[in-house]
Amino acid sequence: MNPGIQMLELAIGIKDVLVHAGFTTIDSLLRMNPSEIAALLGIELYVGKIIIDAAKQAAAASERDWQEQNTRSAPLVALPAD
Repeated sequence: MNPGIQMLELAIGIKDVLVHAGFTTIDSLLRMNPSEIAALLGIELYVGKIIIDAAKQAAAASERDWQEQNTRSAPLVALPAD
């Protein structure tokens, strides 16, 4: 399973359906709206909303992790006084 889709906090069956439908990244989900996903997968609209919410949460968590890693690893450098 794709690591991006695997990050989603969804049931494994839903993740499998997403991968089978061709979704390979969280970004690929975020480019769609819940009704498009529901129609494509043949699921209820509320499940499409749950999928989009999970994708947004995963994207936000990934962004926070990236910012924390870059903040911690960036050394502080003193600038010379004028």
